[in-house]
Amino acid sequence: AISGRFNGYFFYALGEIILIVIGILIALQIDRWNDQSRERSEAIAIYESISQQIGEDRNKLAEAKAKNTFFSRAYERANEIIELRDIAKADSLALFAMLLSQYSDFYRDDPIYNNLAVSGQLKLLKNKEITRNLQKLDLTYNTVNKSEAVHWDIIMQELSPELRSVVNYNTMKPVKIEGLYAVELQNIFVESIYLTKIKDALYDQALTEIDSILMGIEGELELD
Repeated sequence: AISGRFNGYFFYALGEIILIVIGILIALQIDRWNDQSRERSEAIAIYESISQQIGEDRNKLAEAKAKNTFFSRAYERANEIIELRDIAKADSLALFAMLLSQYSDFYRDDPIYNNLAVSGQLKLLKNKEITRNLQKLDLTYNTVNKSEAVHWDIIMQELSPELRSVVNYNTMKPVKIEGLYAVELQNIFVESIYLTKIKDALYDQALTEIDSILMGIEGELELD
């Protein structure tokens, strides 16, 4: 009888322990699900923020690319006028020379990937292809920034000293024809043509990378 009661208590206690363990496991699993749900919600918010940010960048890049193309064609036309020594086009050449002081200027000094890494948010983004593309985009932006800085330096350091002596800024008319057709100013046109081609390729690269990221983010958001 004693043995029977002991066995009964034993199995009852064992059953209680099993129920407690099961309860703990269920609670842990619920916590895990809650954590995963919270992390997923945070990741969605991050993806949406990135999408908005680079979407705005895309519009600015498209605008910069259009301006850059316009300036590049103007510089090429000016170089043709100088090569042909077409003095009858001096007024047009003076206007083209004035355009050398204008340039497409896309500048991004807020690295997305690095900011996500520093803030700890990067670990919430499970799509590694998106994070890799964000890192590549940061590098492309950095190269674009450098090219814009080079363009600005050409304007300030090379163009200004040459242009002020050959074109009247008020009337935008040539005042020294020989200087307008001189090799010094032509070299600035050639440098600017070369630089606009580089910038055009960089803009295209950034736009392609942005489109790839946006497509990846769209796929992530559709999972919900």
